[in-house]
Parts: sequence; C-alpha cells; structure tokens
Amino acid sequence: MSKYMKTYDKYIITCPSCGNSSFSMVEFSYKTPFFGEILILSGKCSKCGYRYFDSFNLEEHKAVRFVLKITNAEELNSMVIKSSTAKVEIPELGITIEPGPSAQAYISTVEGILYRVLEVLEVYAQENREKYEAKKKEISEAIDGKIKFTFILEDQYGNSLVIPKNNRNMEVKYLNGTSESYENT
Repeated sequence: MSKYMKTYDKYIITCPSCGNSSFSMVEFSYKTPFFGEILILSGKCSKCGYRYFDSFNLEEHKAVRFVLKITNAEELNSMVIKSSTAKVEIPELGITIEPGPSAQAYISTVEGILYRVLEVLEVYAQENREKYEAKKKEISEAIDGKIKFTFILEDQYGNSLVIPKNNRNMEVKYLNGTSESYENT
C-alpha cells in the first residue's frame, strides 16, 4: 500500500446477487489531491462474479457541479471520480446518468464514461436499429475528439470530482450559488 492509502477492513459476506457467502469486501481510505480523504468500498463474489464499488467523502463537502468543456481529444482523458450520488449529463449527446441506489460509483475518464454509455446502448440495439446506429456513431465521434461537448458532473453530497486536463475549460459551481474557475496547483 502507498502512503496515501489505508486499509480499514477485509471481510466475506453474503452476496447480494446469488446469496452465497462468497462476497469479498475491502474498505480502504485514499488521500486525494483537491478532494481530501475518501472511503472506497470494493467487493466481488467468487461464485457469480457480481461486483460492487462505491466511494464516499470522509470529509464534509458542499453540493457541487463541475462543468467541463471538451474541445479536443486530450480533454477526454480528464479524470472523473463519480459516486453513486452523482448525476452525469452531456447535453449535446443527449446523455444523462442518474444517481440512485442502483447507480454505480467508479473512477474513470470522460472517454471511459462514453465507452460505458456505448455498452449500455448495446442493450437497445434491437429495438430501433437505425436510431441505435446514429447514436453510436455520434458517441464514437465524440470519443475520437471530433465533436465538442459539455461534460457536467453534479453531486448533491459533494462525493464526486473532475480533474481536468485543461484547467481553463472547467468551472466549478457550488450549488449554494457561488462559482469559481478550477485552479490546479
């Protein structure tokens, strides 16, 4: 483990998916720049393969909205820490990922989130093939950096974070009415 990571506990519990006592959980904290200390919960069932992941602030944060303008392919590599309490919107592509009990938390990039959307989109491929192909093409062009768009991550509990590749293209809006430009030091 690194000096930034501290393991709290490891244990085996009943899997919420298959019901076997084969779900290995690990809880650890991680000190992050700009965000403070976060608790990460991660688990996997050795029988059915079910996975769980979530992150929570160990420090109090304000409700926040990150607005990142993606204007080139490099900015697709901006880091995203998304908790299950966060909402993701990409208005230009018609994408919304809602928070909630079944929402997944993950650490990814903007590009990685677009790939996740493509995976979910596959489920709807048979319903309306023409519409599916058009949306898949549009998202693929965004992944290739051919489409400019706005990536919005909003978290009422402040459990999420965006670390941009280009500081000039992101604004942080605290949902109490204040806003500031992102400054990476």
